Amino acid sequence: MDKKDIQAWQQEKAKELFAYSHKLLDAAKDLSEHHLAEIQWGMKNAMESAKSAAKNDLAKLRDLQEAASKEAAKRAAAYQKRVKSVLKDIGDDAAVETEKHLEKVRSSLVGWLEDAESKLPNHADKLSKVVHDMSTAGQKMFQEGRKIVNQVADTAEKNIEEHLRKGSETKKK
Repeated sequence: MDKKDIQAWQQEKAKELFAYSHKLLDAAKDLSEHHLAEIQWGMKNAMESAKSAAKNDLAKLRDLQEAASKEAAKRAAAYQKRVKSVLKDIGDDAAVETEKHLEKVRSSLVGWLEDAESKLPNHADKLSKVVHDMSTAGQKMFQEGRKIVNQVADTAEKNIEEHLRKGSETKKK
């Protein structure tokens, strides 16, 4: 690579990092908006509970606490889904970018080998084919690994949800 290629590559990397930092900032903004809504809901709930306690209305206080606990469970589930969605989007974007870079590296390597074939002895084409096959296999392994990680995460989330559902059913009984 000459100096101009390196500068162009550095500019491209800077743009990618800048775009990725904006994605992370948007994710943080999304989650902080949810946190703010939770704080506001908690304050409203605390005010209602304090008013009931001040009036010595224990029945209403008990009803408020039950309603608040049910609402908190719903809100926690919604938050969990939002966080998972944000993290999945970020992870998918990062994986796509990684795949692009792997493809560029593989293409550069194949190009270099094709150029070097003319300068190497007779069986250089076999070496080139081996390296090409290895880089293609590595790229496929990355993609399969990504699929497996996503499947494991989905299974874990389903197991957690099932466990929580069973726990709430046991408490009801």
